[in-house]
Amino acid sequence: MLNEALDGCGQAVGFALAGGLDTSGADRARILSIAESLQKLAGDGRFPGTAGQCMGGIVAGMQAFLIANEKEEGAPLL
Repeated sequence: MLNEALDGCGQAVGFALAGGLDTSGADRARILSIAESLQKLAGDGRFPGTAGQCMGGIVAGMQAFLIANEKEEGAPLL
């Protein structure tokens, strides 16, 4: 149950982070680059335990934002 809450919270933060970057004028490629960097750090174990669970949610939230706002057919996602 705690892992689900951390994942859900992370997803909300990731979606808001990507939205904030988009609103500030960052292009899709930049947002994708940030999400990929966070995904790599999480995959390398840089965020142990519950922090890793939350970071996974953040990456998923950023990916959800990119999917929701996808404008180009076949654009790369995480």
